[in-house]
Amino acid sequence: MERKKILVADDNRNIIELVKMEFEILDYDVVTAYDGEDALKKIEKENPDLVILDVMMPKINGFDICMKLRDNPTYKDLPIVMLTAKGQEKDKFWGRQVGADEYVTKPFEPEVLEQIVHNLLEHKKSGEMPHAVTKLPGYVSMQKEIEWRKAQNEKFGAYNLYFEPEAFEVYAKKYGSIKADEILKIAGNVIMDIIKRSGDNRTFLGHLGDNTFVLVGDKGNTGKLIPVIKEEVNSLIPLKYDDEDRKRGFVFSRTINGEPLRVPLIKFVAAVRE
Repeated sequence: MERKKILVADDNRNIIELVKMEFEILDYDVVTAYDGEDALKKIEKENPDLVILDVMMPKINGFDICMKLRDNPTYKDLPIVMLTAKGQEKDKFWGRQVGADEYVTKPFEPEVLEQIVHNLLEHKKSGEMPHAVTKLPGYVSMQKEIEWRKAQNEKFGAYNLYFEPEAFEVYAKKYGSIKADEILKIAGNVIMDIIKRSGDNRTFLGHLGDNTFVLVGDKGNTGKLIPVIKEEVNSLIPLKYDDEDRKRGFVFSRTINGEPLRVPLIKFVAAVRE
């Protein structure tokens, strides 16, 4: 059986040595890098099966590396784990925004990282990476579902359901990534519950990106579910704001130029998927 290769990049040599030792015991090949520039070069040269990136590194930080990898078709499906500092909740939010699959807060137990790496590599082998928060299937499963229904000459509907991006980003900045993740979980759980109540167990639910869910199912039934989903999710979201924001109906924020901005509470909306 071919050994899996992982790359770990961190400017802390103690972290590097710990990860290298633990994973070599588990029969992985481990490539190391101590700054972002070296990490990018070694990813291209070594072609690892998975990378572990510290957020804060010299020359190029982990976020920028992640963005560069996701912009390159060769690495769009490469599993990426981000290492974040304790208390830096915003790192988790931005990690997901730039395409990281999982994050681990330092200091961490080696067993936690080992399990995450194992799970990501198993999902990669199956051709599917579930969403890190909701654990729902992603793009590959959605495409298979649509292709199967087309092959059966079924009349089906496909809808994107998503949170308005600006409001979601402002919420995550103010309340933190854990609270933002809770909103994603609420949406996923509500949609699954509504599907079950509809009695159509063949309706597919996936999670394509940080804010976007997709629903594929019988055209008539799926169309009827959309307004119910929107109403139920939107009735719960305000409860995740503090009393002051909820009563106002908006959150104070600022534009990139520093000008004050009023951002409405998050809304869950839907659109037909072309």
